[in-house]
Amino acid sequence: MSGQNIFDKIQNIDRKVFYWVLFITLCVPFMMPLALPIKVVKNTRDLYEGVTGVNIEPGDIALINFGYGVSAWSECAPGIAVCTKALFREGARIVFMGSHYDVELTYNKLRSDAAADFAGKTYGVDYVFLGYFTGGESAIAQLATDAWTVYPEDHFRTPVSEIQMMNDFHGWEDIAVVLTSDTGDVGSYFLRQWQGSHGTLLAEIGIAMNGSTDYPYYLAGNYFGLSIGSRGGAELEVLIGEPGEATTSMDSINASHILIVLAVIMANVGYLVQRRQA
Repeated sequence: MSGQNIFDKIQNIDRKVFYWVLFITLCVPFMMPLALPIKVVKNTRDLYEGVTGVNIEPGDIALINFGYGVSAWSECAPGIAVCTKALFREGARIVFMGSHYDVELTYNKLRSDAAADFAGKTYGVDYVFLGYFTGGESAIAQLATDAWTVYPEDHFRTPVSEIQMMNDFHGWEDIAVVLTSDTGDVGSYFLRQWQGSHGTLLAEIGIAMNGSTDYPYYLAGNYFGLSIGSRGGAELEVLIGEPGEATTSMDSINASHILIVLAVIMANVGYLVQRRQA
């Protein structure tokens, strides 16, 4: 053992050592953000531009659907937080709703992630949380034609007739833009029942696994913009100039990938040197 050279030792590193090094590498960005560069792709930029600037007028109503639960917070929550901040800063009003059973937890997280922007807004005037809905695509279709029959009251059991903002929202024609963030099929429900039927502007903030399904809809113009997974959330954080959870996640992912590439290179160099010495 004592006669081994550096290349022999590289070939025989205990895998437990590598796993510990990988664990530390993954943890470092969460304690000390690295701010590694992130390139913003067109579909993400189109999404951000669709909820900012000339595309949103003060007083416009945006509809945001939470189609994801706690398990997908890391992929969907950062993008929703950025878009919520952007819409509020443009003077838009927002209707929040959810097709996932733990929607209240997701809404509360958003309130925390965008606390400064919510602080300057008034519930019932600038935003409303309608809560969970059931009924799948039928409910989405009904929401487009008569929203009050789907939600006769908000999440807090206040009749919508008593909520000032809801007097301006009865159906699809009152909504300037819909953002749906999903782990499942709800985005396609809005696509068929809102975008396809009425031409409503629609964008998706989805998990990475759904990217291959969602991207053709973006290319076809059904989605005006698309955020895919943690990477999309990090790109949105770059665009708004506020690094957050997604940027940290991407730092961790990138650092781990760099480590794995280095490990592969070291292992192959060690193998080639050993073979030449044999």
